[in-house]
Amino acid sequence: MYISDDKVMSFLGPVLLLLLPLLGISLGLWGWLLEILLMLAVFAVIRRHGPGKTVVFLSLGYVVPLVVQGLGAAAQMSFVPWAALLAGIGLQRLWPQRVVFFWSLVLAGILGAVPFVSFAVQGLQTQMLSDLSNYALDFYRSTGMLNALQQQGVNEAQLRQFLDQYLPFYVLLTPAFIALTSMLEFGTVIYFARRWFYQREKLIPFSRWRLPWYAIWGAILALASYMLGDELAWHALRGVGLNLMVVYAALAMVLGISVYLYFLQSPKVPRFLKGMLILVNLFYFFFSFVSIIMFGLFDMVLNFRKLPESEG
Repeated sequence: MYISDDKVMSFLGPVLLLLLPLLGISLGLWGWLLEILLMLAVFAVIRRHGPGKTVVFLSLGYVVPLVVQGLGAAAQMSFVPWAALLAGIGLQRLWPQRVVFFWSLVLAGILGAVPFVSFAVQGLQTQMLSDLSNYALDFYRSTGMLNALQQQGVNEAQLRQFLDQYLPFYVLLTPAFIALTSMLEFGTVIYFARRWFYQREKLIPFSRWRLPWYAIWGAILALASYMLGDELAWHALRGVGLNLMVVYAALAMVLGISVYLYFLQSPKVPRFLKGMLILVNLFYFFFSFVSIIMFGLFDMVLNFRKLPESEG
């Protein structure tokens, strides 16, 4: 008897949502690959069964490990796949693509970063920093990297000084790095989900990517939090601002590259000017890097490419 692909996906999607979280916790397999499978399953189930049943299946999938393994299992689970639920609902209801992408990306970053906020706070304590520095030195010794550094003229005291100087900054920005990783993971999934499950909808070329104009308020909030926290010596608020600034710098860089490619592809820009622009970027890399970030940031409100608001 022939079984169609739709019937297979209609059965397999809910099964994955119900079983993958339990398997990930029980077998210690929870990681980015499992999260990607979960998010793809969310898009598939929403497409075939609707948002209501998807919420039920995904909720049960997360509750079962808590019942079987205890509440401690919650610390081992990532809730980033829930961002796919928001994106799937938005695409199903034909919300504007840039709006769906932006808010789903925000949710993915928050869900990925929140569990690591406590680590960042604890990691800034003197004892914790000392333990991390000792652990890093032990790692360098056990892998033979310390010997390699000593051959290059870097002794153990200099390495410890370097770790003591930069570890607090790295720990402080851990939520931002985790948020960016989660956003990259989600962005990859939604790209392929759009191609596989929403083939009838037109994909927006990379050179025409934009975020909603109000996304700029996140950058304003980041700068205000950093400046106010620095002025009032509120380290927590300053840390929030720094993490938001790192995230927005990465987003602005992607959007800036999109703007850059748009003008390189535009027939309205003379070839001579395009060539000069490429040469400037090659010889003045840092200036070009900062310029691309600024272009991406201000494009949110100034719309340098004059793209219609209805697009996407």
